[in-house]
Amino acid sequence: NPIAHTRVTISMARAQDFNSAGSQFFITHGDAHFLDGQYAAFGKVIKGLEVVDAIAQTKTGFQDKPIEKVIIKTIKVE
Repeated sequence: NPIAHTRVTISMARAQDFNSAGSQFFITHGDAHFLDGQYAAFGKVIKGLEVVDAIAQTKTGFQDKPIEKVIIKTIKVE
């Protein structure tokens, strides 16, 4: 996959098995080149960068899970 995990890259989440990706995804807040070749990046956030920054400031607990729910009400993929 030629898309590098730089700031605001959208990538498929998965378990340890490389073929286990489903409907979950993550957005990188900063450069994360250690993920290149490990996870399937498929896009970039082009609007709403302030929302990504706000989500990144959310307090987290065990295994970096947000303490309060973060809900994406709408998203548009082109």
